[in-house]
Amino acid sequence: MDFIRQLISLITVFASYVESPGNGAEKKEKVKQMIKDALPDEEWKIDPKFFDFILDVLIDLVVMFLNRGLWKTAMKVLVK
Repeated sequence: MDFIRQLISLITVFASYVESPGNGAEKKEKVKQMIKDALPDEEWKIDPKFFDFILDVLIDLVVMFLNRGLWKTAMKVLVK
């Protein structure tokens, strides 16, 4: 479970880094590549297709929560 928590933390940071309006699929691929570059190979000895599936699901979930909360709140603060 600790690995999933770390993965979600990385996704949150990287998704925030690439955030801009539009180009969702392109941003998702950037985040996936950043995750793969950040994690040592020995930490994710898992089938690459399955790992991509896990990343797809987790990225979608993290971005959904960020869209509903953090980014919306941040935009209200920045616009003031």
